[in-house]
Amino acid sequence: MEDADFQELFRRHGDRLYNFAFRLSGNDQDAADLVQEAFTRAFKNLDRYDRARPFETWMFRILYNIHLDEVRRYEKKHVVSLDAPVTAEETGQWADLLAGGDPDPMEESLRRENDVRVQKALNTLSADYRAAVMMCDVEEMSYEEIARVMDCPVGTVRSRIHQGRTLLRDAFKEKEGVRTK
Repeated sequence: MEDADFQELFRRHGDRLYNFAFRLSGNDQDAADLVQEAFTRAFKNLDRYDRARPFETWMFRILYNIHLDEVRRYEKKHVVSLDAPVTAEETGQWADLLAGGDPDPMEESLRRENDVRVQKALNTLSADYRAAVMMCDVEEMSYEEIARVMDCPVGTVRSRIHQGRTLLRDAFKEKEGVRTK
């Protein structure tokens, strides 16, 4: 594979991978680092890529594995409070870096507020649940693709998506002051 071909793949799939990385990590800097590391590892290991399989699925798998490695390393060093407030620098968006028309300030404020709520709820999920829900509901990947990325049976994927959605719903209800179970 030529460098130009790889650059085209980066251009074509970079935004989806970044969005997935952002929702996994919860902030711009970590998401950018995850995507950069995923593409670096992919480029170094192009000889391992099976061209019979979708490139994007391979990249999601690499990114997901890097994220899990980072989570495991972090968990060994830190204890994180799920009740801790999200800092101001964690509320930025990938689209903020791109040129474009200025949105309506009120709509932008509401969107950011909603994004923060969604990210806080996602942060309450374990990495496996969060990844499964994101790949299914945001990236619109099939259960089979998710199973390949997560290296688990399709039944496990279905279970993680169902449980992840339930936990997200409970997290939203809890934030609104509604008691669950």
